[in-house]
Amino acid sequence: MQLCHTSSVCHHRSSNHKLLTARLAAIKAPCSEPDRRAASSDLVVRAATGGYGSTAREPNFDSVRFRQESGASASTSAVIDVTDDNQKHTRMEEVKQFLEAELGRIFTDGEVTRAKYAADMKFQDPVVNYASLDGFVFNIRALRTAFNVNFNLHNIDINGPEEIKTRWTMTLKSRFLPWQPKLVFSGYSYYAIDAVYGRITGQRDVWDAIQDNSSPSIEGVAHVIKQLTDLQQTPNLDSPHYIVLKKTKEYEVRQYSPYLVAETSMPSGTRPAGGDGFTNLAGYIFGGNSRSTKMEMTTPVISTGGQQGPSGDKMQFPIEGKYGEDPDVLPLPNDARVTRKMEEGGIVAATSFPGIPLDFQVTEAERKLRAALLLDGHSGQEGYQLARYNDPFTLPFLRRNEVLIAVEDFELK
Repeated sequence: MQLCHTSSVCHHRSSNHKLLTARLAAIKAPCSEPDRRAASSDLVVRAATGGYGSTAREPNFDSVRFRQESGASASTSAVIDVTDDNQKHTRMEEVKQFLEAELGRIFTDGEVTRAKYAADMKFQDPVVNYASLDGFVFNIRALRTAFNVNFNLHNIDINGPEEIKTRWTMTLKSRFLPWQPKLVFSGYSYYAIDAVYGRITGQRDVWDAIQDNSSPSIEGVAHVIKQLTDLQQTPNLDSPHYIVLKKTKEYEVRQYSPYLVAETSMPSGTRPAGGDGFTNLAGYIFGGNSRSTKMEMTTPVISTGGQQGPSGDKMQFPIEGKYGEDPDVLPLPNDARVTRKMEEGGIVAATSFPGIPLDFQVTEAERKLRAALLLDGHSGQEGYQLARYNDPFTLPFLRRNEVLIAVEDFELK
């Protein structure tokens, strides 16, 4: 009896093995997508229930996240399990290239390449979430309607067999609020990918500035409201160009391009918020030079503080960008106390505050900025810069002031 029972089991498993092989071949063979999904769904059901003489494989962390966050079906996961790894990798590379191009234009024209997204894709950030492609498209168009959007993609990587990760910064400038606040967000996006059909099935955004990135997040909503109600004004004048690499709750990390300045030394012992040297620089740009050239006013007025060595602290006026990066193209100053110089740019951390900057406010802003940098594992260079953006006639609560510290060891991850 025992022999008969064993033979029966072996025969049963042999038959199931043949059936499994046939169904795998059917899944890999050219066929319509509904047929393929139906076959793979049957495969999953049978594998899970022991119908093929097997036990269901325990899913790893990525596949759990794929199912929970992107809404991918079990049938898709089963097809992925039996698809050639090289084919999956090729498809993931194709999606990565598509996504890089898509992110470069999506906020320009507001259109989404619908064929590359699942109709039931899920989108989530700390403020909103949608469970359909239509909701995702609505979100993109709503942002473009309410704001001028500037999106910078810093890097994009395949983060797993079914996931792509991007690092980005997005700046939103209000079109309708009269004080035109500028909102800055930086962080990561995790894209869940159907590696068989090359479609995006989910996107989850994580912001650098908050701890609670669930959706909706009270902390996330508060972060948006804080930026919307920021009344600090930036004059519409030429200014050194930078991009924000990272926006935290306490500061921004920026990468400045090289720019020209007119510079003068400040007397020894100048207060942190002192203005000595302003008149000398104003004379130069308003015609006090070898060509009597009158240059446009720029922003901000920059003064250095905490500098050691014989050169001491300086005050600088940025020069209009149209002059390029070569200081020799600028006219010679009539005042020997004024020099022409190119600032190399580089990576700095910046924190802002309103009002007429007082000495204690400047030193306190520097102290807090250094403490925040150290807490995040960064070290700032010696000294700081105070940037003042507004003219004396701007109401104090509308003024924008910044303290900037050069960062030595920042790496965008």
